Amino acid sequence: KPNTITTDQFKAFETLHEKLVRNLVTDISSMMRKVVEVKLNSIEQMTYGEFILSVPPVTSLNTLSIKPLEGKLVLELNPSIAHKIIAELLGNGASYIPSDGEKELTDIELEILDHFYAKIIHQMFHTWQEVATLNFKSESKDTTANAIQIISNHEVVLLVIIEITIDNEVGNLSICYPIAYIEPILNKIVSKLLGSAGKKKASRKEDLHTLIAGARMFVEAILAETTMSVKDILLLKQGDTIVFNKNGDNKIAKVYINKKEKFATQIGVMNGRKAVQILTNIDHEKQETLKKLEALRKERIEKEQKAREKIARLLETRDEVLM
Repeated sequence: KPNTITTDQFKAFETLHEKLVRNLVTDISSMMRKVVEVKLNSIEQMTYGEFILSVPPVTSLNTLSIKPLEGKLVLELNPSIAHKIIAELLGNGASYIPSDGEKELTDIELEILDHFYAKIIHQMFHTWQEVATLNFKSESKDTTANAIQIISNHEVVLLVIIEITIDNEVGNLSICYPIAYIEPILNKIVSKLLGSAGKKKASRKEDLHTLIAGARMFVEAILAETTMSVKDILLLKQGDTIVFNKNGDNKIAKVYINKKEKFATQIGVMNGRKAVQILTNIDHEKQETLKKLEALRKERIEKEQKAREKIARLLETRDEVLM
């Protein structure tokens, strides 16, 4: 089968319909007056003939015009969920489907389903509006797929399958897009969705950098350190000398950012003022991780050693018993 769309076009098309599904959850739940689960099941490339063969013998089909584009697309609602939707809209909630699943939809039931399709078309319009203004309009409806021929059987289509769950009943809503009709706006979908997403991300990053850049932080270089008991500190008096645990000629100092140890530096002078030059970043988290890994390695070696010793003792015991 020919792949007539690029990876980027397919990804953007999928992103668009993920948004459609998120919008449909609220609308359908509100219409059914209960929690309805709606999710994007899959998007498949196939021929129109394969789509017709995949449709149940008796189902609910609507053809939609997509002005200003040429051609039409098809909405198909499986009977496994169509009867449940009709029952919910009538206020009963209990649906009846024969074991063969081929219960014909009456004219009244088709009229009732029009309210459901109106919600779908409304959300399709708003979702696609981010890319292009498409006027979706119901042109015809039928219950058998063979009666609807919007394009030749060998033409390639994109089939969007949306899974709907109401109570314990599950069924699919399918949207069949002939690629020949939507091809003029496929690149527009990519630029609007994938392109704008990248721009928004870059813009947000710049905003964060701007906000963070103005933040003030307390930086201090510790030239020497020592440890003293509380008793020694309390006994300190004028003239006492504190001996540090570093030699006076040590050129390495630590820099703290907001009281957190961050850099190892070299002490020096620049433009007649004391300064420090950053040598390396002190990554405490990495050091802690390495310590934990080392401890686990030692623990594993000890366990293996104990296991070997235990096996050796068991073998010795067995030899003594055999003797």
